[in-house]
Amino acid sequence: MIVLGDLHLTRFTKAKVGLAFADLCERHPDEPIVVAGDFFDLSTDAPRAERAAAIEGVLAVHEPVRRALGRRLDAGQPVVLIGGNHDADLGQNDVGPILAKVLRLGAEGRAALRCTPWFWRHRGVHLEHGHLYDPDNAPGHPLIVGEPSLGVHFSAEFIHPTGAHRYLQNNDETPLKLFLSSFQWYGRRAPYVIYRYFHAAFAALARSGPLYRAHHESERGSDLHAHYAIEAGVPASVVDQLFAARAPSTLESLPATFARLYLDRVVATLLLTGGLACATTGRPVTGGTLGTLGALLMGTSWLAGHNRYRGNVVDHLTRSARHIAAETGAELVVFGHTHREALDEGYANTGAFAFPGPAPGRPYLRIGWEHGRPRAERLYLAA
Repeated sequence: MIVLGDLHLTRFTKAKVGLAFADLCERHPDEPIVVAGDFFDLSTDAPRAERAAAIEGVLAVHEPVRRALGRRLDAGQPVVLIGGNHDADLGQNDVGPILAKVLRLGAEGRAALRCTPWFWRHRGVHLEHGHLYDPDNAPGHPLIVGEPSLGVHFSAEFIHPTGAHRYLQNNDETPLKLFLSSFQWYGRRAPYVIYRYFHAAFAALARSGPLYRAHHESERGSDLHAHYAIEAGVPASVVDQLFAARAPSTLESLPATFARLYLDRVVATLLLTGGLACATTGRPVTGGTLGTLGALLMGTSWLAGHNRYRGNVVDHLTRSARHIAAETGAELVVFGHTHREALDEGYANTGAFAFPGPAPGRPYLRIGWEHGRPRAERLYLAA
């Protein structure tokens, strides 16, 4: 089967991404296709739109995608769409009929389409998006569409109004580096982009810690485990183990949210600036106090690392893949989400189809079976 991830299709996604997906469908006409999350990017495109309108709007723009999926499905060739952090709605009961209508599927096409909110397992392969194991993007429960994670919050409140899509691919950089890059990327719009970042940051802070409202979602979702296990064709204990391995949401903790947004460095910068202003306007004692506090806070922040989060998501998912294999018996675990390719014994990451790195092109996986055991092969489609 063919596995890819992170197309992030929106009405504003470049047409070449959709054309590349259509080309992929043509190149592999006889192999099932699995999208390991974020096929759509509904949280960035239309975060407040009704889901049927949002999905229809995206596929109306990407007509080659609609045609390619429709032809493939009506030919009876399976397509599995796994929900990610940016298209968690894919697992809801009404999405299958919505897609069937938009894709104009007949009975055979409807039967060949599968949408799932969490994971899919097939012949020893465990596939899911992986955001459940990333603190910044972990939902309250993957079976409940509820309170947005920190990452989804920023997509809706920052990326959507500004169109600053480059931040999606560079989200583990420090804010200072991103702010400086904004002037290169967005020119005269950079001040507005930076303003919206802080607007989203303080809004996130205001709904973190004691005000985080997703705690009840884990209880509601856990009640659905037995039913979902039947749909997924696994023992209920597997679903319980996977949920137990989830990462705690960053938003559960006010200090963790404050630190993740590097607001300690913002406060330190303000103190240093205030101290300098006081010192130069005849208030040396006040200036010295503010400057000292700012220097101590900045030094403490830098002792924790210049970039405290670069590579964290990759590490979280790599460890979680090993844990899933050990605890649930999966022979190969496949994630997306990190936008970083990986191909090791027992673990593979699709990389981001929408955001190819340097040549050779857009990454995806072909999974085959040798002597009954799954094996992943990395392939590329010219960007």
